[in-house]
Amino acid sequence: ATLAQRGLCIAHAVRFWRSARGAAFGPMDLLKLFVAAAGEKKTNRAVASDNLYERAAPGVSGDGEVHMLIMALDYKRTSNPLTCSMDGRNMQALARACGVQDCVAMYDEQCTKENVFRAIEEIGSRCGKDDYFVFYYSGHGTNVEDEDGDEGDGEDEAFCFVDPNGQISANTLMTDDEFSEAVINATEDGVRIVVLTDCCHSGTIADLSKDEWGQREVVSIAGCLDSQTSGDMGRGGIFTHSMLLAIDQLQDAGSQEYSVGMLHNATLENDNRVFNSAQDITIQWSAATKPNKLAWPLIPQGEYKAPLTQAASATGATNAEEA
Repeated sequence: ATLAQRGLCIAHAVRFWRSARGAAFGPMDLLKLFVAAAGEKKTNRAVASDNLYERAAPGVSGDGEVHMLIMALDYKRTSNPLTCSMDGRNMQALARACGVQDCVAMYDEQCTKENVFRAIEEIGSRCGKDDYFVFYYSGHGTNVEDEDGDEGDGEDEAFCFVDPNGQISANTLMTDDEFSEAVINATEDGVRIVVLTDCCHSGTIADLSKDEWGQREVVSIAGCLDSQTSGDMGRGGIFTHSMLLAIDQLQDAGSQEYSVGMLHNATLENDNRVFNSAQDITIQWSAATKPNKLAWPLIPQGEYKAPLTQAASATGATNAEEA
């Protein structure tokens, strides 16, 4: 398997490494992985996952709706392409399986900074107090100088969007400050928010330590730490595939509803056991909630098989490189 980093340094010359990395796994690893709750930690550790939420997911309770925004960029017009559009299509397939009616997907040159701001505003404004706003991003991430002094490491994290010609520059970056402000302004109190980011330098890219989040229930799961890079397999990102496998496995284990904490734990288990990844999946939550107090919103309504499960079944693969 060939891995590419999903990170970009604007201030210095961009350097990418590629290396072979893969872990052997069999059908039982794909279909039966399951992880129980453990100590509550933010980085590369299982968190409390028992269902302590008061509001079930819309697909379970029948109350509220899920509104989803998917951003995926391959950067085909740059010298550092990725395969994030595969992640985007896989997430769209998951949304369909979960009966999500309001799912907007944007790819490549559609993902200008202005278009993304507009999409957040439009989709966020459609969310009512019992709804979910799910934001998913797959692409490059980077660090930039912190301008307002709210970052302990002196750096903001940023999404790498593009201009209409598919190029990245300082002007196309959306910092964590800008992102959090956009989501807060677009959604009303009572909307539950889940942020999923498969990119480098993304551990705190939702900036959930900000006081402005107030009493909003928000959880972010990122593919790595602010200081780390996320792996691109050549067929999508490790974090996204780990998460989709987790949804597959939880359904196979008979779980008809579960917390964001449970989903995170199963994702983490896949990242460690299936991919043996060097990246540290990171979960962050606002002061108003915890991972086990927020229901996971994307519950398939029928049988769901993750892309890697389907590939393994079709080819008889016994490891990640063959699947």
